[in-house]
Amino acid sequence: MGPRQSGDDGETIQSRDSIMKILYLHGFGSFFDPESDKIRSLGKLGTVVGVDIDYNLGSMAVSDRLGRVILNEKPDLLVGTSLGGYWAACLGEQWGITFVALNPSIRPSESLLRYVGTKDFRGNDITLTATQVALYPKMYTGGNGLVIVESGDKVLDPVKTLQYCHHNFLTMSFAGGSHRFEQTEKALPFIEQFYNSTETSYGV
Repeated sequence: MGPRQSGDDGETIQSRDSIMKILYLHGFGSFFDPESDKIRSLGKLGTVVGVDIDYNLGSMAVSDRLGRVILNEKPDLLVGTSLGGYWAACLGEQWGITFVALNPSIRPSESLLRYVGTKDFRGNDITLTATQVALYPKMYTGGNGLVIVESGDKVLDPVKTLQYCHHNFLTMSFAGGSHRFEQTEKALPFIEQFYNSTETSYGV
């Protein structure tokens, strides 16, 4: 049911035969929590996998790390929130994998600056530097994706996100919510419909 994809080293990725595998990408300063409401909701669509991503390492290291995860996990669908949504879009284009971006960061070189020299939610020092932040390009716009924002996002402007994305991706907006994206359960039928239409349209 999933696509065949080729890695940079020529290795072919064969996706699942029957059960959708979703690779979830968390946001900056967060971690992969398989017991979270968001992951439990996505689990109704298929198997959800994820890893803890150290965004302090900068964009090149993160890209290499997530590329290895994709080769290992062979996901059918990428789903990410905030900076994870940014990476879902970028990796979706790079690897030819359908993606869903929830409240994505479209310009990390701007939005991440507020975190330089601060602490994460666990109280750990954020070691990401302004130089590393500046190396982030804008969110890629060449992949096959669904972008969903919540109007209650006070960290990233949902209107600007939709303006940036609507020419290239299917976009949706839910009233209320927050930057963490609170309405995953509500989004499930739209995510499933989008993925199924991708299969029909692109034969993945």
